[in-house]
Order: sequence, then C-alpha cells, then structure tokens
Amino acid sequence: MNIARKVMVLLLLGAAGCGSPSSANIILRKQNQELREQIATLTRAREADAATIRALQQRVGTVPTLPQERLEKLFTVHGIKFTRLTGGADVDPSKPGDEGIKVYVSPIDDDGEPFKAAGSFVIEAFDLAAKPPEVGKWTFDVDAARKNWHGALLSHQYVLTCPWEKPPQHDEVTIKVTFRDELTGRVFDAQTVVKVHLPPPTPSTAEAR
Repeated sequence: MNIARKVMVLLLLGAAGCGSPSSANIILRKQNQELREQIATLTRAREADAATIRALQQRVGTVPTLPQERLEKLFTVHGIKFTRLTGGADVDPSKPGDEGIKVYVSPIDDDGEPFKAAGSFVIEAFDLAAKPPEVGKWTFDVDAARKNWHGALLSHQYVLTCPWEKPPQHDEVTIKVTFRDELTGRVFDAQTVVKVHLPPPTPSTAEAR
C-alpha cells in the first residue's frame, strides 16, 4: 500500500471514530500528519530529480556539475516558493497606483526550508484578461540576484523589483518565476496570482474602456 492510500485509509478511520477524543484517534491523527509530511518530502524529491534530468539534458557545452552522489550529501535546492509579501510595488510614492511588482521568493531544500542558494532568475508577468497578456519579462543573473538577497532574522529570501514594461489593464496579475541553481544546474519554476493597485483611469482611458 503506497503512502497516498495509507493517508486515505487513516482519514476514513479518523472520520469513523470522530466521537469523543481517544488515544486511538490521537495516534491516527499523528500518523496522518507524519504521512502527509512524507508525501511532501517525496514530492520535493521527485521535482528535484526531474530538474536534475533536465539539467543533465541541457548540460552539453556548459560547466559540468558535481556527481549525483556528492550532491546528495549537500544542502541543495529542491524547489522555490513565494513569500506572502509578493505583489504590487509602489516604486514612486508621488504617483498613484503601483509602478511594477515586487517578488519575494526563496529557494528551499528537501525539507521545505528556505536557504541561500546562488542562481539566476527569469520573472514573467501576465494580465490574462488582456490581449496580449504579456506585462513584462525581467532577467536577474547570478550577480544581480545576489545583490537582492535579504537574510535577516526570520527573513531569508530574494526580493526582486520589476517595473512595468507595459502596465496591466486589470488588477489581477499572474507571476511566473524560473530559477536556475548555479551549483547543480537544476531549473525550478513557480507561479502565483497577485492583486495590484492600478492608477485611477484618465478620461481618455475610461472612454476607451
């Protein structure tokens, strides 16, 4: 029985005995949580393996990475995740609305913990309700990304500011981030949707809408 089926069985057993709390229910809940954590760990490992395969396929003509057996002994990137502050960026407070987006993103290890890892970023933004939907594309090489690392107290993340190349027409913007780990050559991506503040429409813009 695989882990996913075990989780389903535990959930059904937990639902069947959801009367007064008992030691059996407590044990089931604990086992359920442990299995969920195992699934999350296996998912990150699978994504890292897939990224390794892509990196190996694209490595011809590039700097070779470390052997897999050595990589497995190191803390390496297994994914990336956005943090909650990702959204519109009011770059110029003297003007109404946001002038771009600010992306807060962290590389994470196989336990899902953020840590500092060197790499490059490509950020793309889309207003999917508009035609064409592209709002902008921004590239941060390793050096540029390094300058935007913030690691203080509980904050360990890259903070990347991206002024609009073309302002969106709607307040919902889709952000896609692609990160290439400099150590392993693995490529990871993540996507999220954020709300931005648009400037009030001018009379000509309002008529066009």
